[in-house]
Amino acid sequence: MFFIQLLSLILKRMKPVLIIAILILCFWSIFISFKAIYLILTKDFKGSKVGWILIVMIGIVGPIIWVVKGRKLVSLKD
Repeated sequence: MFFIQLLSLILKRMKPVLIIAILILCFWSIFISFKAIYLILTKDFKGSKVGWILIVMIGIVGPIIWVVKGRKLVSLKD
């Protein structure tokens, strides 16, 4: 019983931190999505442009995939 009360108290205090963390994650995801789409459309790209734009637009998972695999496909030569 004590454990449940302690857990409840911790969750009440962590609620604002959790909300702020989720907001930061969402804004990061939106920023990375727009940046990725811009890079795909303006730079030389070694993969499928349409496919990668669709991947980047998938919620929070798309920008994570872009950061891990997609950035390597952009050629930064002018």
